[in-house]
Amino acid sequence: MVLAVIQLRISRDWAFLPLIIAVCHTPYTPFLAGLTVTRVVLLVGIFRAVQEGCFRWSFKDTRDRLILLFAVVALISTFAHEWGRVNPLNERIRLVLDVVGTYLFARAFLVENKAIARLGIGLAFVMVPFAVMMAFQKATGFNPYSILGAPSFSLIRDGEFRAQGPFGTPILAGTAGASVIALLIPLWREWRKVAIMGTAASLIVVIASGSSGPIGTTVLSLGVVSLWRWRGNLRQIRVVAVIGLIIIHFVRTRPVWHLMSIIDIVGGSTGWHRAYLIDMAVAHLDEWWLLGCDYTNHWMPYALAAVPEHCDLTNYYIQLGVTGGLPLMICLVLSQWKAFRSLGGAFREIGGAGTEAEFRLWCVGSALFAHTITFLSISYFDQMSVFFWLLVGGLPGFISDSSGPAGEEPEDWDDEPTGPVVWADWAPGEHRDWQPSRDS
Repeated sequence: MVLAVIQLRISRDWAFLPLIIAVCHTPYTPFLAGLTVTRVVLLVGIFRAVQEGCFRWSFKDTRDRLILLFAVVALISTFAHEWGRVNPLNERIRLVLDVVGTYLFARAFLVENKAIARLGIGLAFVMVPFAVMMAFQKATGFNPYSILGAPSFSLIRDGEFRAQGPFGTPILAGTAGASVIALLIPLWREWRKVAIMGTAASLIVVIASGSSGPIGTTVLSLGVVSLWRWRGNLRQIRVVAVIGLIIIHFVRTRPVWHLMSIIDIVGGSTGWHRAYLIDMAVAHLDEWWLLGCDYTNHWMPYALAAVPEHCDLTNYYIQLGVTGGLPLMICLVLSQWKAFRSLGGAFREIGGAGTEAEFRLWCVGSALFAHTITFLSISYFDQMSVFFWLLVGGLPGFISDSSGPAGEEPEDWDDEPTGPVVWADWAPGEHRDWQPSRDS
């Protein structure tokens, strides 16, 4: 109720804040007809957007059509599933609300390039109390979010507690912290203390989860950010990476995705399970390709105790495939493809000028890329999906005012600035005397 009221009253520029508070500080526990706190905030936010005339959706926009197709395919797949222990229609309505609701929410309230900086600031402040709670659970084994309905116990690996906070698993909680780090980097020029605070909190969340996956997500996102200096060679980098993976695929005795099975950063990781799951999904393609399936427990040597019909679907692509078949999985892949294509178009319009607006978009692309690869190792079955779809939905706004002539900044940034030049301002082989603006 408190977050819903705040959602209605807060400034439109910061209207995303109640949502990320709900995601990071309330559990994924339905309390009314399948509604969670996150879903309530989404519905209230969309209601506000409609009331204030800032609701955005157009059939002419490919991104909007893809998200509509996602919803249609998900709902149609209901008819191919059994009505037994769970209601397949309710499950898909909740999925549509999580995905489409987050997308429309972002379309309404993340409508400009500088919203990336506001989003980073909001995430930094929300991550601090989240990190404190995660560290407490890591140290004591007690989950403070159990007061709100999350599990009170903690999983143990190699004698150490693994914190999960309000999320469904420790790896999802850690991924939440890892996935926002790239969005904090653009703050280092004008909000350095906030950036340091948020980055430190995010790393504490990653460590407290006791999982290898979030560490990998952190390395992926920061690795792509570090390619900023070589952004002009991105096409060549992509080609080399693809050729390298193809060579590895045919040289090794197992498919290339079995590289996951050799990654074990914190000890006790289950990379073998994730690689073998892809093997089994391919082998049993005839069971789920059309509209999904109700049983996957025969794919693996073990099933989930909580969901005995299924094995542990630790892959977002496969989990959506089991839910709605290849069509639903393809909707996700096409949404990702369109997002990266839109970013590429924005960079071409800017012309590689290396503006601050361009660097912010680069960091968004880094976060999106990290999500895309992380999907191979974990299913975003709880509120974690908000972090990805918020970026996809906000992308049209993020790129809307970032490309003027030669990538110039908006006119209200033309006051005389002061401060040091940082690495983000430099493009390969050129010298610039840019200084930070007064935006802070």
